[in-house]
Amino acid sequence: MLLLPLALSLTACGGGRDKLPNIRYAAVSPAGELLAAPTMDADAYRAAMLGWFDRADANHDGRLDAAEMRADAERAFKLYDQNGDGFVTSAEMTAYRVNSPYRTTPVQGGGRIRPGRLNLTADEADTASRDSQGRPQYRMGIDPVMSADANADFRVTLAEFLAQMAIRLGQMDRNGDGVVSREEFLAFADGPMRAWREE
Repeated sequence: MLLLPLALSLTACGGGRDKLPNIRYAAVSPAGELLAAPTMDADAYRAAMLGWFDRADANHDGRLDAAEMRADAERAFKLYDQNGDGFVTSAEMTAYRVNSPYRTTPVQGGGRIRPGRLNLTADEADTASRDSQGRPQYRMGIDPVMSADANADFRVTLAEFLAQMAIRLGQMDRNGDGVVSREEFLAFADGPMRAWREE
């Protein structure tokens, strides 16, 4: 089961470029934590994402720094490491997600699904390859937790997870000043929506 940063859960879509599909935005923290039930309400999605940002912003200065990102990642890691052995496995991640009140319901139907990559950033959305009808091409993203498995031993250590979260902070820090402002975070969170923007 893949659940991606800033993921989209999509219902089957049809129609052409003039008709956008029904998109259920799944609010997922940069560390892979499920934040709210999937919704087609973009404002509710943004509110859930910004709610996470405000909680992670421990000193309430409107910016996330490396220490705050690390503290949030350490907290999330404890949620995922359900047996407390210092490793997160895909089985533990599946158990976490299945037991979450915010789990994503599997999508039914056989229609075409063509978002931009599910973890598309705002910059990537602007340059995504398009199909013949102008829709962003579908490409599967990576799991925000299990992709931290740097040595491919099928489990993630806290050190591996923190290293990935440092990279994620850099991805969100658009101006390179070492911190992520609310505006930068919202631009990052809005990437999936921008993938469907009409040109």
